[in-house]
Amino acid sequence: MSDVVLVTGGAGYIGSHTVYALLDRGSKVVVLDNLSTGVRAQVGTDAVFVQGDVADASLVKKTIVDHGVDAVIHFAGSIVVPESVKDPLAYYDNNVVKPAA
Repeated sequence: MSDVVLVTGGAGYIGSHTVYALLDRGSKVVVLDNLSTGVRAQVGTDAVFVQGDVADASLVKKTIVDHGVDAVIHFAGSIVVPESVKDPLAYYDNNVVKPAA
């Protein structure tokens, strides 16, 4: 039986490459992404895709329970430096507050 890995932000550049690597090693993968910067087409077709936000605690819990998730890799943070300088509170909210929700 293979492991089940939840990848938050799995439709982004780094997340999607991680999804492909996990699929290549035989893991079952569930992607949770709100598509604010990610692209649905970048998610491997063998991965389960759930559109939503990591701050939605009930969705995260349901996803973990429904798919029997064994591990989580979190890539749902914001990373664009000029944008973070322009709107630091949005970055604080997404990168610090939401994961604790």
